[in-house]
Amino acid sequence: MIAYTRTTTVIALGFALSAMAFPIQFTSKKGIQEFTGQMIARPLQTDDMLGKNWSLAAMLGQKTRIQDRFKLNTVRYHPETDEYVLKVPAGKDESTYATELLNTGDFQYVTPNWRLFPINTPNDPLYSQQWHHAVIKSPQAWNSWTGSSNFQVSFIDTGILKTHEDLKDLLLPGYNSVDRKTEAEGGDINDINGHGTHVAGCGAAAGNNGKGVSGVGWNFGIRFVRTSNDPSGGASFDDILTGARWAVDHGSKTMSASYSGVDNPEVGVTGTYVKSKGGLFLYAAGNDNRDLSGFTYADTIVVGASDEGDGKAGFSAYGKGVGLFAPGTNILSTTFDGGYGRKSGTSMATPVCNGSLATIWSVNPTLTPDEAQQILYTTCDTIGSSSIFGHGRVNVNKGVQLALSTLARDTTVSSVSVQTGTYSTGNLGSVQDTNLENAFKVNSGTFGAMGTVAASKMTVTLPTDQGNITSFTFSATCRVIGSKPSSLLAYALNLSNNKYELLSTKGAMPGADAVLKFRLAKTAANYIDGGGNVNIIVRSVVPIRFGTTTNQLSIGFAKARYSVQPSF
Repeated sequence: MIAYTRTTTVIALGFALSAMAFPIQFTSKKGIQEFTGQMIARPLQTDDMLGKNWSLAAMLGQKTRIQDRFKLNTVRYHPETDEYVLKVPAGKDESTYATELLNTGDFQYVTPNWRLFPINTPNDPLYSQQWHHAVIKSPQAWNSWTGSSNFQVSFIDTGILKTHEDLKDLLLPGYNSVDRKTEAEGGDINDINGHGTHVAGCGAAAGNNGKGVSGVGWNFGIRFVRTSNDPSGGASFDDILTGARWAVDHGSKTMSASYSGVDNPEVGVTGTYVKSKGGLFLYAAGNDNRDLSGFTYADTIVVGASDEGDGKAGFSAYGKGVGLFAPGTNILSTTFDGGYGRKSGTSMATPVCNGSLATIWSVNPTLTPDEAQQILYTTCDTIGSSSIFGHGRVNVNKGVQLALSTLARDTTVSSVSVQTGTYSTGNLGSVQDTNLENAFKVNSGTFGAMGTVAASKMTVTLPTDQGNITSFTFSATCRVIGSKPSSLLAYALNLSNNKYELLSTKGAMPGADAVLKFRLAKTAANYIDGGGNVNIIVRSVVPIRFGTTTNQLSIGFAKARYSVQPSF
């Protein structure tokens, strides 16, 4: 929560305020509460005046006095709350004007029309010195999401100060990739150089804990990999990449290495492995100002460094091989001595990006690595040519908002009717009951070319005011009653060709429940009409053309889930 102070508290009833010693003094605090040159004033209400034993004439006189007083400086009036928004008159300030109005005894309260800021700005005392958060829109992202303790991140580096106040409560058991030992086996992850502690704080220092700095994500589980036993911090390529593979194999979703060597193909191969195991690997572009256009990695995220001017840091490598940029100059973070200090380099940009990706992905951990990577890339801000900056500079707020939009929302089937056969009884309730009285039933129609068919037509209506629907999943629990096995089939009307298309099949044994479902992603818009309707047919088919076989299809739990993508 934001705490702010005034010299005198003024939100009280006018009759109490009129007895107070004046003048009143308001205090503006940059970035927390700032003056706007306007005030909000609420007159004494009827109950207040009655409590003061005002006469009817006095009460009517109050209204006239206020209207006359505010004739020239009213910005707006809110009748629903009886509040006036007023310009501070020339020659007065917020404090003197409030004092003047409250001393009339006509007002319940008078306060500045403060300019306020999001409450999720962390209370870490050095946060204001972390310039990069404002650039990548961390505070705006934190208003929606601050990360999850169930989401694991890894940093493959020189170790970590395990007792640092901004890191210690986040640590999970780690690994020494030089010795190939977990901490439980005696592997040492204590920092031997200082680089690793700074890196970890860039991405994942505890936020809003009243201490030090804030990482991009506030409360991730940090599974640290020490990849060097040399005081210089030097590490073998194999130890670095082994560390990345160990991290993803032990639960980390994102992991980063702030080392040189990005243009070696092993970096791409390890990224592909990590992605195959459900994670994403980030690697520093390097501090040698090289053009890395001789390669590209589909599965490893290469990170360049931007500066305070939102341009390329002079030292940063760049080019087509770089996926995106993140702030990397004068980044304030945790240090080896338990304090805080600034460092520059793609070594800093990479964990900043790691923390950004983790914040975005942890909104919806069911996203595939490809989907999370795509969200990271497509929500970057353009700060220059793609031939230098790749997809741009990371914007964690845009990424969080897009990730939030992928969270599936449930909706119910809005209408059901018989498509083939005759209606029996029931509704879209449970098919678990022995008598199936709560299920929507369709008795089979006459034999046709397909065999004995029972079919229902359904309509699902999706909201049309939440953005572009990017995916649609339908599922229905069905039970076939009869003596023969059946095939269940689901169709949806494709508006591009006006045909029902077969999207899912499922075998069903008599008397047993079967779940029939399908998912539409890239082509979802082809099935949704202007009213948000998706038309679906569910069929049960017993492939016997002749005889007396009957087929009853009972349907229950029919529902849909959908995701939307907002525009930026």
